[in-house]
Amino acid sequence: MKEFAKYIGVIVMIIGVIVLAIPFLQGTNSNTSLLVGLLIIIEGFLGHIFVNNLKNTKTGNIIWMIVLLVVPYFIFFFAKKAAYGDELESLN
Repeated sequence: MKEFAKYIGVIVMIIGVIVLAIPFLQGTNSNTSLLVGLLIIIEGFLGHIFVNNLKNTKTGNIIWMIVLLVVPYFIFFFAKKAAYGDELESLN
């Protein structure tokens, strides 16, 4: 589970690529599908940085919450806890 949690951001980025590839393969590209795919890829990228950032401060978490938007923040936050739970507690 720890290894899976460390790579949750990359998995989200792959889902974003799939969201972009399916309309392309069907031959029906629209701006909506492109925008949704782009947003999912950006969220995955930022989420990967957040999960693998071992600094755990309240100010930093508030900034990440704003950057990641509130709902994806909690998904990546719990993935970070699952991946680095013991190491984060020792840093504080």
